[in-house]
Amino acid sequence: MRTATRLQAGFMLAILMLSLNVLVPLFGESWIEATHVRYEHEERLLARSEQLLAALTDGETGQRGFVITGRDDFLSPLYLGFSDVDRLLLELGQEAARDAELKQQLDRLQPVIAEQRSYLQGIVDIRRLEGLEAAIAQISAGKGKQLMDTLRGFSGEMQAILNTRLQVLEQRREWQRRVMWGATVAIGLLDLVLIGLLFHFTFRTLKDGRTARLNLRHLSEQLSTGMQRLELRNREISLLSRMAGALHSINSFEECYGIIGRFAGQLFPQNAGGLTLYHPSRDVLESVAHWGEWPPGLDLFEPHACWAIRRGQSHQVRDPDKDLLCPHLHGTSLTEHGYVCVPMMAQGEPLGVLTLGGEMAADLELAEAFAEQVSLGVSNLSLRESLRQQSLVDALTGLHNRRFLDETLRRELLRAARKQVPVAVVLLDVDHFKRFNDTFGHEAGDLVLRHLAMEMKRSVRTSDLACRYGGEEFCLVMPEISREDAIERCESLRLAVSRLQVRYGGQPLGPINISLGLAWFPLDGEQMDALLHAADLALYQAKRGGRNRLCIYRREMDGAEEAPSS
Repeated sequence: MRTATRLQAGFMLAILMLSLNVLVPLFGESWIEATHVRYEHEERLLARSEQLLAALTDGETGQRGFVITGRDDFLSPLYLGFSDVDRLLLELGQEAARDAELKQQLDRLQPVIAEQRSYLQGIVDIRRLEGLEAAIAQISAGKGKQLMDTLRGFSGEMQAILNTRLQVLEQRREWQRRVMWGATVAIGLLDLVLIGLLFHFTFRTLKDGRTARLNLRHLSEQLSTGMQRLELRNREISLLSRMAGALHSINSFEECYGIIGRFAGQLFPQNAGGLTLYHPSRDVLESVAHWGEWPPGLDLFEPHACWAIRRGQSHQVRDPDKDLLCPHLHGTSLTEHGYVCVPMMAQGEPLGVLTLGGEMAADLELAEAFAEQVSLGVSNLSLRESLRQQSLVDALTGLHNRRFLDETLRRELLRAARKQVPVAVVLLDVDHFKRFNDTFGHEAGDLVLRHLAMEMKRSVRTSDLACRYGGEEFCLVMPEISREDAIERCESLRLAVSRLQVRYGGQPLGPINISLGLAWFPLDGEQMDALLHAADLALYQAKRGGRNRLCIYRREMDGAEEAPSS
């Protein structure tokens, strides 16, 4: 009776441990997910803070363009900036209602933003009523720069707070993962201890009789098999979890496919397999990863050649002589012993298909779980890559945008300062660009900008940076180049553009000319803003000098009166 009681207690502990094996990962995932949600929340706050500063900078840029040109269309960035600032302040204010530290930072920002808005509007009014010289005199007083520096400082403090929070949350998430790993190891050790105890009491009971020994041996075998399956399932879950974590941290598709192939080989060691994804054209699928004894010749096939894609569900072939075979696998070794094709879906859209074959049938449940994790990883990477491209590339010209220029040029100047090498910065725009819009329409003007962008791509080196600066204005950064080579490249670009023959609606648009302003690092400025300002002054000098020419910045240009652009 005492032995039976101990056995009963042991099996109850086994059931409890099995429950823990299921519950601990579930609750641990929820625990880690809560921290992840907070982390994403702080990331959104940081993104809104950065957008707020960018909107303030865009507004100041629009005011500067209006002061320089006197054209009302330059005020669009100013008022769009006002609108974006109001929206972002409202969103941040809603979050600040539950965040005292963030509310304190916003309370410091809002009066300065209001003061800057009043100041910018005042400059616009002075430019309209009193003219360019009065507006420049007001700007020269430095109040606008002081306000912008104050806003950058406050915004920097807010971003520093948010970055600190993100670091704390990242450390907490890493600690939680370690705790979960420790808990998993502890449960595994307890499982092993419990199995040992059960075997001990089982063999003691077997001594009481042949029948009892046979029954207990059978029970022990069943328990051992169940634990092996559980350990195998735990290993598979652990591998899937590790793969999901790795896919969440990757930055390129090549790295993504390498990780998928590595984990697939561990999850399906006895199966040959391959991952096939839709080509961007969506008319064929191409192989991106394979493992095991994968047969050659399966790099491309059409979507209708796979039953899993046609039916939208897993297609398993156990008996090749009776079941339907996918046309894309005809004549391959995979059809000899059977295989399984699992469609990969993300948000209702098909991404590709996972194929597993071999002498031993693949675990369909595991294959579907693996395909789901891979689908999420590939889909998330595609979305991140798309968003990154949209944030850094100008949609019209395909060149990098102003934000990318601001980030890259600062790093390039720091690198050039360390290596003590020169950097050429060129601002250029299309002469009389307004004529194309007024005469042929804005679509013709956009066509001119696209052709200019393509010519810039053909003319620059791999190490150069070509960006759309705004409107019809472009920026070209040429690191580690001599003055003579920089001038030669600029003149070559100018001549190449003048030879362009652009037609719109079957009608030639006429000659296209550009004016260029060249500034030099470190001679003309050691900071990004100073260099761009110097190149801007040189560009205006080229405009005043008759357009369709390159002008190199000189110190005496600082006091010259600026001419209207285009």
